[in-house]
Amino acid sequence: MNIQLRKTMLGAAALVAGVLCSTASQAQGDRTIRLIVPFPPGGGTDVLARVLSRRLESDLGETVIVENRPGAGGNIAHDYVAAAAADGKTLLFTTNSLVINPLIYSNVKFNPLKSYTPVIALAHSPVVIVSKLNAPYSTLPEMLAYARANPGKLSYASCGNGGIHHLAGEQLKAMAGISMVHIPYRGCGGAMTDLAGGQVDISVNSLTAVAAFLNSGKVKGLAITNSQRSALVPALPTVASFGMKGYSFDGWYAVLAPAGTPDAAVQRLNASLNKALTNDEVKKTLLAGFLEPLGGPPSALTSLMTREMADSAPIVKTAKITAE
Repeated sequence: MNIQLRKTMLGAAALVAGVLCSTASQAQGDRTIRLIVPFPPGGGTDVLARVLSRRLESDLGETVIVENRPGAGGNIAHDYVAAAAADGKTLLFTTNSLVINPLIYSNVKFNPLKSYTPVIALAHSPVVIVSKLNAPYSTLPEMLAYARANPGKLSYASCGNGGIHHLAGEQLKAMAGISMVHIPYRGCGGAMTDLAGGQVDISVNSLTAVAAFLNSGKVKGLAITNSQRSALVPALPTVASFGMKGYSFDGWYAVLAPAGTPDAAVQRLNASLNKALTNDEVKKTLLAGFLEPLGGPPSALTSLMTREMADSAPIVKTAKITAE
């Protein structure tokens, strides 16, 4: 064999090997699902995402990677998934922020109802109204009466400007006809610390952040913002039960795929995640995070998102809420 022919054959062999490696890598990539989380590692959302990813791996026989893309109130992750390939391999694990953000940010690129294919509503958790211990009231009606008698004297802390806790506080003010000063915090923890220290009067906050303070007697529980009482805090009444019909705010977690994702892929993921919600490890994680499972078909998430956008829009407009 002459030298030139040998070089040609070696080159062809290398080319074939390269194509085979690329094909194998592509095939491996096709078996990898990325779960995009809009928050930093270590938080409650991230912990739940990682537990669920293990159940998906076990059930589907595919690698599931949790990828954190925090920033811009969740919009970096939301934009990323909206622009991803609609092949069922890139998923968004998110919260109420998906439907609220387009109402409060001026430069949002995604449309919650058009940019994604809903997969499943996973879990929900009560939003809780609590007060400092030395407040001159112990129930929600007493607090509202005090606020009416002292316009603008009470302050309420939320987990941040434009979040569900802020909207719940503004709607309470509107429906009850009271005036309170809103103090937005950068996160739920700081709001609770200052409430326990007496720096603010009220906090509209997540049960996850409230629970330890409530259980240790450092704050008073007044009500939950859900439409129905919760087994997680059975002693607390709903705001709606005090004559504010239709008042309802619920923190939720969901999984979505890019718009156009094939129905077969969506149904496969939905079935696997519904199954995951029955797993003992997932149940323990939900309970530890003060979450109750939801589950159900993708259409249930569509209804949830549609309803929340319709309910939130007038609140944002009336209260002139922005993310800035």
